[in-house]
Amino acid sequence: MSDSAMLLEILDAQLEMVCRYKADGTILFVNRAYAHSLGEQPKALAGRSLWDFVSDEDRDAVQEQLGQLAPDNVETTIENRFETSSGPRWTLWRNHALEFDDAGRLLVAQSTGIDITERRVLEERNDLLIGELNHRVKNTLMVVQAMAQQTFRDVRLPTGPIETFNERLSALAGAHTMLSRANWGGNTFDEIVRQGTAICRRGTIRAAGPQVIIPAEPTVPLIMVLHELSTNAMKYGALSVDGGWVEVDWGLDAAAGRLAMVWRELGGPSVAPPSRKGFGSRMIEGAVQRQLSGESSVDYAPHGLVCRFAFPLGGSK
Repeated sequence: MSDSAMLLEILDAQLEMVCRYKADGTILFVNRAYAHSLGEQPKALAGRSLWDFVSDEDRDAVQEQLGQLAPDNVETTIENRFETSSGPRWTLWRNHALEFDDAGRLLVAQSTGIDITERRVLEERNDLLIGELNHRVKNTLMVVQAMAQQTFRDVRLPTGPIETFNERLSALAGAHTMLSRANWGGNTFDEIVRQGTAICRRGTIRAAGPQVIIPAEPTVPLIMVLHELSTNAMKYGALSVDGGWVEVDWGLDAAAGRLAMVWRELGGPSVAPPSRKGFGSRMIEGAVQRQLSGESSVDYAPHGLVCRFAFPLGGSK
């Protein structure tokens, strides 16, 4: 058997679809797997255009990506719908440029493809479920807020507790909006700090730390903890006066998979320990210990409150 015949036999034995083509899409060679998906014989496809088998909706995007192949960029991976004898199928193609002219223009390339239809269907179904979840969560929070407004309307209560409740509910809604934007895939810790301290005046929060991706599970309790710290700082701490500020620093122990954060208030009034724990303090302690499986401590130093907590990035136990 000649070398070329042996190579052809090897290519035909591959389960992946293989197609060699010119820059204009003219097919030079396909293996049996490629031809079988189209209900054709390999030789019958030579001279045809691969664009006959790329779904119209994807053609422009595929052409654009193939157009990026160059002598210094000889490979690209593309997902697109492939028109087979059984209908459109999602396919993952690994495209490798084989020849260029003297000006660096593509002459010949080869694609190797695998069917990923089932994966794409699962992803689309998951996106629909997440979208429905996000919709239901937002609707539930709106219902709770409306019920609270109706309940408190004719009750003679100070405005402070009602405003605090609404702010907490808004912080909770903001946390879920952040998760929705990230498709429940996690956010960076600096994004979480910005969301959790959103009620603070611009410039009063000075945040610094490494880029760390926080999974979805700890996001809500983290934002609620930061919101409570922000609220307390604005009412009683460093942010209750002009010129006060807060420094938020964090670090990652990669080996242990733990993140540690320090909230430090500066430039505010003198601090003294409270006579009793309020809801905010209990919520912070409970969120860190129970929901994050972490540890927390609060130091009511005279020059400004310092709160420290650490938790495993794996989330709650």
